[in-house]
Amino acid sequence: MPRAKIRPKWICCVALAFYPLTAWVAGRPTERHFVQTLPMRHAMKASAQQPEASGWRVAVVGAGVAGLVCARSLHRSGCRVEVFEAADGVGGRVRSDRVPLPGEPEQGSFLLDRGFQILIEAYPEVKRQLDLKPLALRSFAPGAVLAFGQGQLRVVADPLRSPRYLWKTLTSNICSIQDLWQLLLLRLKQLLFESPYTPLEEADVAPNTEEFLCRKLQLSSELVNRFLRPFFEAIYVTPLVRQSSACFRFVLRMLAEGSTSLPDRGMQAVPDQLAEGLSIHLGSPVAEVRARQLRLGDDWRDFDAVVLAAELPQASQLVPEIGGRKGTSSCTWYFALPSPPPVTEPLIVLNSTLQKAADEDGMRLVDVAFPSLVQPTYAPAGWDLAAVTVRGSDGGDKEGWLRSELEGLFGRSLQDWKLLRVYHLSFHQPSQQRPLRPREPRSTSGVYLCGDHCAEPTLDSAMRSGRLAAEAVLKDLENQ
Repeated sequence: MPRAKIRPKWICCVALAFYPLTAWVAGRPTERHFVQTLPMRHAMKASAQQPEASGWRVAVVGAGVAGLVCARSLHRSGCRVEVFEAADGVGGRVRSDRVPLPGEPEQGSFLLDRGFQILIEAYPEVKRQLDLKPLALRSFAPGAVLAFGQGQLRVVADPLRSPRYLWKTLTSNICSIQDLWQLLLLRLKQLLFESPYTPLEEADVAPNTEEFLCRKLQLSSELVNRFLRPFFEAIYVTPLVRQSSACFRFVLRMLAEGSTSLPDRGMQAVPDQLAEGLSIHLGSPVAEVRARQLRLGDDWRDFDAVVLAAELPQASQLVPEIGGRKGTSSCTWYFALPSPPPVTEPLIVLNSTLQKAADEDGMRLVDVAFPSLVQPTYAPAGWDLAAVTVRGSDGGDKEGWLRSELEGLFGRSLQDWKLLRVYHLSFHQPSQQRPLRPREPRSTSGVYLCGDHCAEPTLDSAMRSGRLAAEAVLKDLENQ
């Protein structure tokens, strides 16, 4: 028997059930205002006063978010911390660039994050580690635009937080009454019986997300294929069948309980804030690590402890026991376009066209965002910025294919879109097809570990692992 479709009389039910789903913006997996790029073997120091140099000497390898959180925690505890970073700036995968319009630099510059990213404010570690006020955050609306192709666009939004989208949400016709009931029960279970990290504690026995949605919750194929599949594939840039439902449940709750935002100086503002007060050596790749030593070229340096905070591919080379170098890949294409864009509301556009079996392993356009609708600092006056995320990255020239896909979604010519830059992210984030329970911060070799490969692939995980690694270092040094 076909399932009943939503009618306006179900407004209250829609409001309750959609609250955990649509308080979100799909983004990931993610400049240079405080941090100054310095040559190799020269330290970057902030003007903030350092603690007395009588504490333990600790090296942190990697100035991504995890490494910076770890280093700052140790620094605040009185340790003499040195951070070694191979790149020319801090942030790891959370970085931004200023890029002028090709051939027209007088038009001003665009702010491009290296891969479209957003800040989920409800993350517990974001609340713990960041002072949000100086970031001058502005938020996406809690909803999404579903692009069915040929210009068919439907809005799904949280009617409690965005009542102006209520009628459009009711008439989107992607959800049955049974769907709403199942989602309401899931939300009530989260509120009444679970802590935010409960899903991650159960990760070892969690099914993949597709199985969880289709078999356990028994949601309709319309809701899964038109909304939830593109929604979470936009977040993790990997097919649902390769995602853990533990990550789904955790992030779903975070999106329901807080805003998804952009800093006015781009996502680079996050690591810039974390880097304040630290001694950071940029352009300093570490060749080898041991429990109390690291090697820069032919130069060995001694420390009381060494923390490895490099990305998974590099970390697994330095400490082979980490293993599991596989991750997801993506590609973000940035276009400049004359204002206004095809969608004028601060909502992410999801590719809600039905997927083919071949799409699972191939490239697929997953979403389109217009960051300048949220933060005007992302584009100069009279222009807007489009961030187009593609799952998979083969490094080839796909501009013709991508423009065809975009025109198919919006049902109009996009000849006035000017390509600014393409970011090929061969390692977008660690795979979820691995143990997701937090690993011990200390490896068998005595080197401490942190990064989003230590648990689930989120910004919260990166920050949390950095804090836990710092706590483990301090505990072990105090017990010596």
